[in-house]
Amino acid sequence: MTVLNKPVREIRLKRLKRVKRGQLWEVDFRLQTHILNAAGHATIIVIPGTTQVYRHSQGDGYPLRISIGKAGLLKEESALLINQIRTVHNGRLKGNKPSAALGRAHLKSIEDALRVLMGW
Repeated sequence: MTVLNKPVREIRLKRLKRVKRGQLWEVDFRLQTHILNAAGHATIIVIPGTTQVYRHSQGDGYPLRISIGKAGLLKEESALLINQIRTVHNGRLKGNKPSAALGRAHLKSIEDALRVLMGW
C-alpha cells in the first residue's frame, strides 16, 4: 500500500498514548491525514470542550453542555459540548499527559446527557 507516495511500512508513527475514561486532553482538530487512516491505528471518542461557558438564568445548557469549572490544570472555567461528540486518532492528543481527570459526578452528568440526546 502506498500513501502520499511512501509505502506505509516507511511511515513512522508516534507511540499511542494511554487514555483512561474521564481524562481531559488537548486535541488537534485539524483535518486528519490519509497516513493515519491508511495505517489503521486506534481512534478514541472525544467530547470537545470550550471556555465559552454558557450562562443563562434558566440553566447552563444541559444536556447540550456540561460545566466542568477549572478542572485539573485548566486555566479557565470550561464546559463540554456533549452534542459535538466525535472520533479522533489517538495520535492527535497533545502533550504527554491529560490536563485533568473528571470525577464520578461529572462522568455521571455526561452519561446522563448522552442518554437524553440519544433518546435512551
